[in-house]
Amino acid sequence: MPLEGDLSEFSLPDIIQLVDLSKQTGAVHIAGSMAGKAIEGWIYFRNGELISARFGRLPAEEALHALFTLPAGHFVFEEGVDLPPREIKASNEKLIIEGIRRVDEWEQLKEKAPALDVVLGLVSIPDERRKEISLEPEEWRVLTLIDGRNTIGEIAERSGLGEFRTTQIVLHLLETGLVEEKEVFVGQQLFEELGRIAVETLGHSATVLLEDAFRRQGVEPGEEATPQQVQLLCQGFERSISLLVGPSRARRLVDDMRTRAQQIFGVGVWESAVGK
Repeated sequence: MPLEGDLSEFSLPDIIQLVDLSKQTGAVHIAGSMAGKAIEGWIYFRNGELISARFGRLPAEEALHALFTLPAGHFVFEEGVDLPPREIKASNEKLIIEGIRRVDEWEQLKEKAPALDVVLGLVSIPDERRKEISLEPEEWRVLTLIDGRNTIGEIAERSGLGEFRTTQIVLHLLETGLVEEKEVFVGQQLFEELGRIAVETLGHSATVLLEDAFRRQGVEPGEEATPQQVQLLCQGFERSISLLVGPSRARRLVDDMRTRAQQIFGVGVWESAVGK
């Protein structure tokens, strides 16, 4: 009988212990969602011993800890997969204990920390305390990504540190007075983010075309817009750039823009307004 199910009913410690007892070789594939985004990860075993894990760009052991915090998701044990070199040296028992500890600490962090969709900015008024602050390399990495536009979730992804470690650092930076929460209007964030995606593909001339697409929907760039208006302006923008880059490339670009707009509005708000 294959090892398969949902993490809400069969926890990760249970899975690790069962693979350990049966001395199996292979990998557990996990698929679920986190902060409204589809995610997947892998946990690799050789003769029942956990040897590595994959989750985004995180190091192996940090990837495993991140997967412990996933409340639900489908999992299946697969045999015959290519195994990476052993990157995790700790015993299964120690990994389970640390994973459970991380879950408890993560729940406490979420009670104190801002939500992952919060945007942070650097504090503009100097503070005498800054002279005494010494930052670690990982803290500098997070600080350089705080620009008044990136959300905490985006910083976690782009830094490669994961949500747990990034949240720890953000709390420290807030407490030291280096950063602060920044109020960002949806319209402003939409125009900036959609513009960034378009410019990365088409160059700076894309900004003019995007401004025109906004105005055709009766929205000035940077003003508030509804999901329906954004859906329509994306359709118009796709038509306007199809002759420049070809239909398939234009479609891929606009699909990326729609995905980002969905994240900004929130998946539930977007789908209730325009559908999936």
